[in-house]
Amino acid sequence: MAKLLEGRVAIVTGAAQGIGLAIAGRFFDEGALVMLADADEEKVIAEARELDPDGKRAVAFRCDPTQRLDINNLMAATLDAYDHVDILVNAVSTEAPGEPLDLDETAFDRALDVNVKSAFLLTQLFSRHVIKRIEALDSGTLSTAIINVSAVSGSRSRPDRFLLELSMAGLDQLTRGFAVSLANWGIRVNGIAPGSVAGRFSNKNDPEIRKTLVARTPLGRLGETTEVAGVAVMLACDHASYVTGQVMVVDGGRSIYERPMPVQPDDGK
Repeated sequence: MAKLLEGRVAIVTGAAQGIGLAIAGRFFDEGALVMLADADEEKVIAEARELDPDGKRAVAFRCDPTQRLDINNLMAATLDAYDHVDILVNAVSTEAPGEPLDLDETAFDRALDVNVKSAFLLTQLFSRHVIKRIEALDSGTLSTAIINVSAVSGSRSRPDRFLLELSMAGLDQLTRGFAVSLANWGIRVNGIAPGSVAGRFSNKNDPEIRKTLVARTPLGRLGETTEVAGVAVMLACDHASYVTGQVMVVDGGRSIYERPMPVQPDDGK
């Protein structure tokens, strides 16, 4: 049976752990050649070697997503290794907890740089490369895809998660904007908005928070990174050839399950 991504070349950021690593692994299993990128150089190298000890189909690259030079070098390293690239997955993210009045400019800049600006810059580079390849063809288009991993929190509002929600909403809009802009070249751009996924964001480590999240999820459990990766494979392959500009929610039904807000205790004020 043919593999869904046989021979395709993919860049996956945030690939040293969590969802990014799970996506890189599933892409590799489906026949793709994968560039794993992450700021944690030691870990991303170890994960790439775990996937492919020979280093022929999985390669690691240290990339600080807030640095334009690193992003440029990531694209250059991918082209040096594989000559071209077909799929881009922007999966790097940072939490940036805190309420709006308490946050400083440094925290604001970092959240937007990691969660939005890095995807913007890398998507530009990727798209220019693909367009150049398409223009060199006699006719037709290439099978190319961009996937941005955001979060369902991008459509919600909690004061203590302000920057995460703001940046994830921005990433979703980036997905829609690039989808329209790149449609003439047949470059598909979609997003994945995971809900409560084990191992993503530190609040899932708190037993009480996990209990609350499970209680608010119709499927009655947290999601797994591999389940998000399965959706990424679908969006990257030709089975989704008529899908663009969509943000696929992967949250066990939590976003459609309404529960009343808890009653606040009367403190006499």
